[in-house]
Amino acid sequence: MITMMRVDDRLIHGQVAVMWSKELNVQRIVVASDQIASNEIQVSALKMAAPAGVKAAILPIDKAVGILNDPRADQMRILVISNNPEDLLRVAEKIKERPVLNVANYGRIGGSLSEKKVAESVYLTEHDEEVIQKIASLGVEIIHQPLPSDARQDFLKMMGGK
Repeated sequence: MITMMRVDDRLIHGQVAVMWSKELNVQRIVVASDQIASNEIQVSALKMAAPAGVKAAILPIDKAVGILNDPRADQMRILVISNNPEDLLRVAEKIKERPVLNVANYGRIGGSLSEKKVAESVYLTEHDEEVIQKIASLGVEIIHQPLPSDARQDFLKMMGGK
């Protein structure tokens, strides 16, 4: 089962590897990204960043969806991560589960001053907001919670929605 989806520019890093993997008691981390999966150096680095006892899979989106929809995945606890909301929209459109989406750290890397600051660690373009609304329309709860110890916030309200 998918315990959470997360948008995070940094993908697998300290917060994910140490805190979230323990909090969610995950056995697998799936990075779903065509772009990242095609870069051997990034794939290797991300696999090394995974905590002991947690297997990391860095996969193109269609392959990630196939694994997430496999009945054997129901017996696992899986965290799905991408560095952009569009990739996770593509995943959410094709999977049977509706896990919560945590928009935690996004838009600061390579961003521009024209982006909307939604939280200290989240900046969105108008396109990003549209994509997040589409994910919400699929029945996915969208939150902002950078760390497990942080209060869970309704991300749509933070964006100025309902």
